[in-house]
Amino acid sequence: MTLTLIPRGLAAAAILAAAAAMTGCAVAPSTPAAMAPESVKTVHQHPASVSVIAPTSKEPNAAGKGIVTDAAVVDAVVASIEKTKTFSRVVKGAGADYQLSVVLMSADLPAFGMSFTCKTEMAWSLKKTDGTAVWQEVLKSEGTAGAGEAFAGTERAKMAMERSVRENIAQGLAKVSGLSL
Repeated sequence: MTLTLIPRGLAAAAILAAAAAMTGCAVAPSTPAAMAPESVKTVHQHPASVSVIAPTSKEPNAAGKGIVTDAAVVDAVVASIEKTKTFSRVVKGAGADYQLSVVLMSADLPAFGMSFTCKTEMAWSLKKTDGTAVWQEVLKSEGTAGAGEAFAGTERAKMAMERSVRENIAQGLAKVSGLSL
C-alpha cells in the first residue's frame, strides 16, 4: 500500500476553494468606470448629437449573470462617447440627432477555473431620430482575468466580464466613428 501525502498549503487552498464555492460568494455589480475603455481609435468626431439607450431596465441583465446591468453598460458607453468626442454631445431623452442602442446579448463565462475568459456579444444599432437605420451589427469580444489578479473566482469572473464589455465598447465606438454621417 502506498501513502501519498498532500502538502499542507495545497490542502488548505483546496479547503478554502471548496468553502468559497459552497457559500456562493456574492460579487458587487460592475461599475460604468470599470467598463469604459481608456481609449478608442476614432476616425471621425461627428458634429451631431446622440442619445444612448438599452431597451431594458436597470435590473441585472440575464446575459450579464447579475454582474452587469444594462444601465451600467449605457453609462459606460456615454462616458466613452464624451471622452472620445465621437459625437458632439450626448442628449438624455429626446432631442438628439441620432439614437444609439447597445444591448448585451450574451456572456459566456466559465463557472470555475484559475483564469477566466469571458466572451460577450453586444448588439449595436445607430438610427436617425426619424427611425432610419444607419448601422447595426453584433460585435464579439473577450476579456481575461488571471489567477493572480484576485483570490475569489467570482471577482476574477467580474473582471473578465468587465474587460470583455470594455473591449466591445471600444470596437463599437471605433466602428461608429468610421461611419459617414
